[in-house]
Amino acid sequence: MTIPSNASSDTLEFPPDLPVAKLQTIEVGRLQAGDQNEAHRLLEASRKDGVFYLNLASAQKEIVPVLDSVYELSEGLFDLPLEEKCLYDVDRLGKMKCNGYKPVGRNFGGLEGKRDGFETYVIPKNGILSLNDQQDFPRPHLIDQYMNTLRQFTNFVNTTSQTIFDQLSHSLQLPESGNLKRFHRPSAPSPDIIRLLKYQPQPAEQRGVPHAAHTDMGTLTFLFTRQPGLQIQNPGEEFWRWVLPREGHAIVNLGDGLSLLTNGYLQSCVHRVGPLPDRAMPTRYSFAYMVRPENQTVMAAPQTGCVPARDPDATVLTAQEWLEKKYSVLRLDARPDDLVWMMTGQQSG
Repeated sequence: MTIPSNASSDTLEFPPDLPVAKLQTIEVGRLQAGDQNEAHRLLEASRKDGVFYLNLASAQKEIVPVLDSVYELSEGLFDLPLEEKCLYDVDRLGKMKCNGYKPVGRNFGGLEGKRDGFETYVIPKNGILSLNDQQDFPRPHLIDQYMNTLRQFTNFVNTTSQTIFDQLSHSLQLPESGNLKRFHRPSAPSPDIIRLLKYQPQPAEQRGVPHAAHTDMGTLTFLFTRQPGLQIQNPGEEFWRWVLPREGHAIVNLGDGLSLLTNGYLQSCVHRVGPLPDRAMPTRYSFAYMVRPENQTVMAAPQTGCVPARDPDATVLTAQEWLEKKYSVLRLDARPDDLVWMMTGQQSG
């Protein structure tokens, strides 16, 4: 097996007339080597699109078996009986929703009479790395069989995200005390999660959007998938562009946390998942590592030559307060007009 590949039948038959997102490709190795041209392209992608492909070629030998193993864990978890998965209900295991199972239909979504069309299982960084005395977090026995895989995946993403944060901080002229990597220390407790997703199949005559439009609540999301379905919407556009899986790459999108930590200068990415036109929605698997600031992080930045001054009348939240507010909107039965911005990012607020 390989890093999530674009060789699925759905991708090979992707309709040629659909709009496809033309995203920047950033190379991990060049960022780690301090390549300034690569750092500039990273800043441009983060400013303009809020999403980019991350080329993992420099780490391919290390990461390929890890990603394959996460896919294997995901399929095994979702194949467990529903009653067993529900023993680990994410809403009962903690208000920050960093551990456990979410069944289909609990979140606001775009399926008539069904809300959302996907199930998830989230696994906490703090438990994986035994931080904050959370090594005994409740979990099915199957997860224990993959704990070494989860640690390798977590360490890889944390190391890579530290490079991204450091390069962005220098490009944004942030002072060392405001360097973004200081709010995302790999060895410090944080609400980071690995999120496994399984989208349920839909017949063509009952099509809908199983995952409604939203921005992620954290700072960076590293997404891996072998199947099309992800769509993004650029600011000012009313149509959706498709983001195709690419072999040997992660799809990395910026969340609200990075927008808040740069006073709105960087762009959080509005995205959703949907079926291809006139086709049934197949069963779809994906997984993501969601990087989030440490809970006590104050979600604002000092003004620099790039970063604008913060609105003095705006309420400044901690990272934990922001996550709690955004989660409260996810569970609503409807989406009041005055809360739409909470789902689709700071740019509309």
